[in-house]
Amino acid sequence: MDRGTDILELLSELEDLIDGSFEFPIIHKAFVSKDEVMEIIKDISLHIPEEIRVAKTVAEDRKRILDDAQAKADMIIKGAEEKIVSLIDEHEITKRANAKVNEIIAAAQANSREIRLGTLQFADEVLKKAELGLRDVNA
Repeated sequence: MDRGTDILELLSELEDLIDGSFEFPIIHKAFVSKDEVMEIIKDISLHIPEEIRVAKTVAEDRKRILDDAQAKADMIIKGAEEKIVSLIDEHEITKRANAKVNEIIAAAQANSREIRLGTLQFADEVLKKAELGLRDVNA
């Protein structure tokens, strides 16, 4: 049975089939021929323009591409966040290392001063003893 190639005609035929079917009173349910309805639906699906099929495929591809792009963006953001945390950790380690170096240098400088003062005091004492020893020898 040739129903034509126009989808609008097929939809009109489906509407006429439903409108012309027996309706049960009170419950407003219609009695239609399943085979006729399925045949019209089959003809409609066969006559869907290729552009609609392509548009559906494009929409599905678009969604897939957007989902992939979002997943990649999420991975990039996560990687950037991890890098930031790593740099912050490295910065903290560097700050602590610099603080420790400064402590060591300050301690070394203090030790150096103490040693220098101790050496000067020792030298003064040795010179004083030598001077006293020379006085005793000259006296």
